[in-house]
Amino acid sequence: MSQHRKITLIGTGLMGAPMSRNLMAAGHDLTVWNRSAQRASPLVEEGAKTAPSAAEAITGAQVIITMLSDGYATEALLGDDAFRAALAPGMIWIDMSSAKPEHARAQSTQLAAMSVAHLDAPVSGGTKGAEAATLAIMAGGDADVFDSVIPVFAAMGRAVHVGPSGTGQLCKLANQ
Repeated sequence: MSQHRKITLIGTGLMGAPMSRNLMAAGHDLTVWNRSAQRASPLVEEGAKTAPSAAEAITGAQVIITMLSDGYATEALLGDDAFRAALAPGMIWIDMSSAKPEHARAQSTQLAAMSVAHLDAPVSGGTKGAEAATLAIMAGGDADVFDSVIPVFAAMGRAVHVGPSGTGQLCKLANQ
């Protein structure tokens, strides 16, 4: 499989925007979406694609990355019927938002029922780390799924697999 992936990143705020730039610099085919469309506009000017809705943004993606405010924001995406319908078997969803471990486990369980893989992979390093692609990424979930997206993580920082679903979030909490 190619090292370059078709990725959709949802959440192009202070962290998501520089992470998006680093994914593009690494050669990934990137689509971005943000609830406030103007936040994604600079990335589109730099070469990213966008879509009018989150559901349309993930259509055809191999990897979905969410960098949202919390687990409730991620749950809201999963609660949207159009978004759920756009999820396809074989996709990998990497939630890089900081959330509660129980949110990560619930999301993983819901996605597994749809044959969508899930990693909870919150980050440490702030905006400077996001800009410099030096984020510390703590990933929970299936080890084989983690191994398959190492090139994606490498564009943003250094990822470490810390255990099963929810342990990325737990590790982030301990780190704080």
